[in-house]
Amino acid sequence: MDKRRHWLGLPVTQPVEGTLNEVLKSVPHFGRQPFSMASVNGDEIGVNPFLDMVYRVASKQGQDSIPVGVVSKNYRLVDHHHALRTVQDVLAENQIDLSEVWVRGEWTIHGERARFSLILPAEDRFKMQLGSGDDMRFRIEIFNSVEGSCRLMAVAGWLRFVCANGLILGTALMQLRQQHTQQLQIEELGRLLREAIQSVGKDKKTLEQWLSDSIDNTVVLQWVDEDVRKLWGAKAAVRVFGLVVNGCDVEPVGELKNRKPSEIATRTLGPVPGVDGPAKQLFGVSQVLSWLAGQRAELAGDSAEGDHRFRREGGQYSGMIPVSRRSDATLVL
Repeated sequence: MDKRRHWLGLPVTQPVEGTLNEVLKSVPHFGRQPFSMASVNGDEIGVNPFLDMVYRVASKQGQDSIPVGVVSKNYRLVDHHHALRTVQDVLAENQIDLSEVWVRGEWTIHGERARFSLILPAEDRFKMQLGSGDDMRFRIEIFNSVEGSCRLMAVAGWLRFVCANGLILGTALMQLRQQHTQQLQIEELGRLLREAIQSVGKDKKTLEQWLSDSIDNTVVLQWVDEDVRKLWGAKAAVRVFGLVVNGCDVEPVGELKNRKPSEIATRTLGPVPGVDGPAKQLFGVSQVLSWLAGQRAELAGDSAEGDHRFRREGGQYSGMIPVSRRSDATLVL
């Protein structure tokens, strides 16, 4: 039984980590050619005038190139190298030491779909100290495919190292959710990334505000019963309420139908990483949402929006949810 993680049905290779240049050396290259096949007698070649074949270029002498997909003629192939080089250029423009950028790359078995996580250096503008051995760092996430199976997506935000909770602020979010067509310009990725880096200071102030803003459990109760339930469902809302108010993960027991999440009986499951007791500030609420969104695949429901997201076997999901009625801030988890 294959126990490796999968992405849209294909196994994912072991992660490659290091500097940008080190990871780039391991990233496969791709090409395209007319979609064709030989006739039965081998004397003629049939060519589809509307389609091309995308293939992984052989990396070593003696190896064969491998076809990975079929695309239309107007499809613009954005190679993983091209996307990473664009990020690299933007980081250099912003005087970021590339040798201090930590990169983790993962891709499917033939490299057709890839995810890259870049952690920016531990300098003041990209780091926020929460406590002894507990800090947050600014990161960039790139999702890409070369054969159109998922859209190019780039997200920038904050990662808490003590528990690997991902926290992405609305103002730091950048997403390029377009299929690769002639209209798709890789330069757009660079532009959006520049804007995200420029917003780092503003987002850091938002985090600091969340750390100081106290929460009102009455507001939390109404928020869970209405907003969280609407977006994530009753079971998830019950867990959010338990984590925020009691500091422990819970599961519902008994009847759920026609009952508000805050009224449903629960059984305590225990504490979770990064959630330090009952939440007293908005930041604590953000950590609850971040952890739960990363753990529960069913939060995605049947939404097609999550189809192209990178998932671990067992499920990961990223979604959007308001923090509270008292704040204009929005978490994108």
